[in-house]
Amino acid sequence: MSQTMLTIALPLALAWVMYCVGLTLTVEDFKRVALYPHKVIAALAAQLIGLPLLAYLLIHLFALPEPIAAGLWLLAIAPGGASSNAISHLSGGDSALSISITAVSSLIIPVSLPLMLPLIIHDTQLVMPVQTAILQLAAVTIAPLIIAMTMKRYITAFWFSAFSRFAASSALCALFFTVVVTLAANAHIFSQMFTVASTAVLALCLSGMLLGLTVAKLLGGDKRLMKTLSIEVGIQNAGTAIFVAVVQLQRPELALTPLLYGILMNIPAMLLIYRNKRRVSCR
Repeated sequence: MSQTMLTIALPLALAWVMYCVGLTLTVEDFKRVALYPHKVIAALAAQLIGLPLLAYLLIHLFALPEPIAAGLWLLAIAPGGASSNAISHLSGGDSALSISITAVSSLIIPVSLPLMLPLIIHDTQLVMPVQTAILQLAAVTIAPLIIAMTMKRYITAFWFSAFSRFAASSALCALFFTVVVTLAANAHIFSQMFTVASTAVLALCLSGMLLGLTVAKLLGGDKRLMKTLSIEVGIQNAGTAIFVAVVQLQRPELALTPLLYGILMNIPAMLLIYRNKRRVSCR
């Protein structure tokens, strides 16, 4: 049952959220992002270089045991996926920029992850399937986004306006559903919630968000850019880290840290969403 939720229900919920995001975007939004490529480059540098450095420091600061250290390292070299796009959108960030960063990083990770993995996890040979990474990105992020943007552009019927309003209001519920699914599917690790592993993953998440915020400020960005880079750098792709640990490395013990992260990262994410919803409602 838990496997079904993770492999079917969770991707469907994330795809729906991305469809809802697409209803708020136009082609012009992505053209605007293309005019400022330095934002994408800066975010990628923070993701692919800055965050691994933070993880390396945390591993030695907490003197983490090997399985936890390896899991934290896997997280640090697995940039954010569709969940970071959804959180950025619901937090009032720049959705087009967030999606652009995720799209580029998802194409880089099959190359960068095998190169960086041996720095902490020694004696491993890993080949990330590029085709699989592209198909996963397309299925969960790009396809629902394009469908929504196309419908928004060409359907002018009254019923579609009402449907769009419903979809927008359901996006938060769909994201909340992904949190519930993650909790239900990983209830067996609740005993690990108050361990050094939990402290390490929260420290990685918060320090990553702070790094993203710092980069945005150095770029002279506004609040939307600050939110976007904080989330893109701080919210990692736990699913990729778990897949590498269990399927490709065949070392399920390394998945504990990413599992904890998949649950605990929702704390700062939900706080950002709540803060944005409250600000909007007070206008």
